[in-house]
Amino acid sequence: MQSDGNAKRKRPKKKGNRFMRNAKGFAKQGIFGRGTHIDDEQFSYFINILDAMKVGFEDVEERVNMANNVFEQTHDQEIHLASNQIVSKALESLVGFVDDVQLERFFSKFGEGLRPLCSDRFASHVLQKMLEIAFLRGVGKSAIVETSDAATPSKQAKPDAAQVEEEYNLMADFSEDHREKCRQFVLRISKFMLNNLEDFVWDTCASHIMRTAILCLVGMHVPKIAFEKGGTEMAKHRKLYTVPDEWQEVMKEFPQRLEMWPQFTDFPYQEHSSSLLGVICLALSVADKSMLKHFAKKILTIGLLKPNEDDEDKKDEDTKIEIKDEEDGEAKETEEDTEKKQTDPNLPKVFHHQTSVILLETILSVAGAKLLTQLYAMLFCNRIGYLSKQQGTNFSVQRLLQHIKEVPDFESVFTELQPHVEELLKMGYTGVVSALSAACLRLGTKQAQMIAALQSALHVSGDKEKSKLFFNCLVKLKPFEVVGSDESGFVHLHGSLIAQHVLQFNKPIFLVNCIFDLPATQLAQVFNTPNGSHIVDAFMQSKFIGEKSRERLIRQLDGFYVDLAITRHGSRVFEECFKASQEAQKLRMAKELFSKANMLKGSPHGRIIYTKYRLDTYKLSPSQWQESLSKHLDAEQPKEEKRKKAKTATDAFKDILS
Repeated sequence: MQSDGNAKRKRPKKKGNRFMRNAKGFAKQGIFGRGTHIDDEQFSYFINILDAMKVGFEDVEERVNMANNVFEQTHDQEIHLASNQIVSKALESLVGFVDDVQLERFFSKFGEGLRPLCSDRFASHVLQKMLEIAFLRGVGKSAIVETSDAATPSKQAKPDAAQVEEEYNLMADFSEDHREKCRQFVLRISKFMLNNLEDFVWDTCASHIMRTAILCLVGMHVPKIAFEKGGTEMAKHRKLYTVPDEWQEVMKEFPQRLEMWPQFTDFPYQEHSSSLLGVICLALSVADKSMLKHFAKKILTIGLLKPNEDDEDKKDEDTKIEIKDEEDGEAKETEEDTEKKQTDPNLPKVFHHQTSVILLETILSVAGAKLLTQLYAMLFCNRIGYLSKQQGTNFSVQRLLQHIKEVPDFESVFTELQPHVEELLKMGYTGVVSALSAACLRLGTKQAQMIAALQSALHVSGDKEKSKLFFNCLVKLKPFEVVGSDESGFVHLHGSLIAQHVLQFNKPIFLVNCIFDLPATQLAQVFNTPNGSHIVDAFMQSKFIGEKSRERLIRQLDGFYVDLAITRHGSRVFEECFKASQEAQKLRMAKELFSKANMLKGSPHGRIIYTKYRLDTYKLSPSQWQESLSKHLDAEQPKEEKRKKAKTATDAFKDILS
């Protein structure tokens, strides 16, 4: 891959603290933020506002009051102030809490000069945020699409700020007239973007507004937070809302116009145009699946399948360099390199640019079964092994494995990947192996072969004594020779995930027996880690592990329940084991905890366990404790289920761009 594709995908750093420190430093030199010039007094006011927001607010009302006060200070200077770096951050952070009069004033002022504002590197952020807020207020709370197959949201950088803002704009008592003006603003900005496609597709600032507009038109909401980049974290928290049919029709014009352009073939290889294509594919997956199929096929056939012209030039250069080499050692090395290059598959251009690889991953995430088959056949077939071992393309293989739908296609992928499992583990591309085992579980095929491949890769096959350490090798993802001298409690994230998948296979008995063969001390050490604790969940919830096996594991941990209960992750393991235990075993577990009650109460997690399981009443009468506890836990269960149902996120988009 080229230099832009070889770069590691790093999580964006939080820039809030550095931004404020730099702003105050430049102010001492008389530079009051980039962009338009503001005076010392204005700078001090807005920098104090940013400091106050950093401290936080007690309630929404306090936030609303501050927002209205700040926006009052911008009268007759809306555009000038929004085009300043410091002020734009403050306005962007507070625009979600202003009243209807203030927001409509900004609609009017920004509407007078949209073209320069869309390209302004500071005012464009305010406009993009205004579009998001107008969308939320325009659709209202009744438009939320409830999904029965919902996923619980994972942790975000700032979930509270985004959720409070979203809830306020959906639930606040705005007039119907204001909501209508918000809907008109969304439509106006979207049509403006559509009519100026030629100018804005490659524009750094305007392209972000265009993407937000496209998502809004199909009812998809992704929060934009000041000091935060969107990308991976934000994309996991998409929510769907019902929108007017007219909006979706406007959105469909974007792909219809773009695919007619002669430059369309190069779109996947340029940062902003590639991101735009990805967002359009996401939007079409909601608005029109048949149009998505047509649009993605066009991207595939005239864009992604392009041969990589740079490879031929590089081959010529390499040949010239080899001829000039004089020393035998160097000549041998170049011969080996040449042989290696000859064995490498000839990859299409898509795999040589990070922008096109990310676009491909997005298409894989939303494609239907037939399109996935075509993507596999045209781009991945006979290249899977090589692609899975490359830094920039192994994520594409993972995405293919996560979404592949046809069993014959997956079996072909498995056949290609199976010989490379050991090398993938050595190279550290463990995510591919985890995705492979997850696909075996999801599609219900190649499960025995997956276990055999893992045994072979970890050097535990063909020997009974070695086989007993399969679980230990698997959770650490280290071969038998290394694990023998490794006494640490380390549990690899992907090792834990693979173990969870295998435990849910149709025949997990081999791994189950390996778990039983481990000493209880080692088991407790594994289960007491963040990654290892979830293995117990899979063990207890697997449909193919019998009641007797569950009871045996629970008994095996006798004597270690106090050690588990006093830690954050171990306490989860205790609760899972307690839930799956028979009545007699529950009494033994309670007795063990009560015998070390002081130790239990000395830990915050232990105190929660002590209180939740009412161990203070155990001393009085174990039988009465047992009876009252079952009623207490039964009463708590519906509350927990209710809380879980309240967390809704569209499952269709939970893995997009992750």
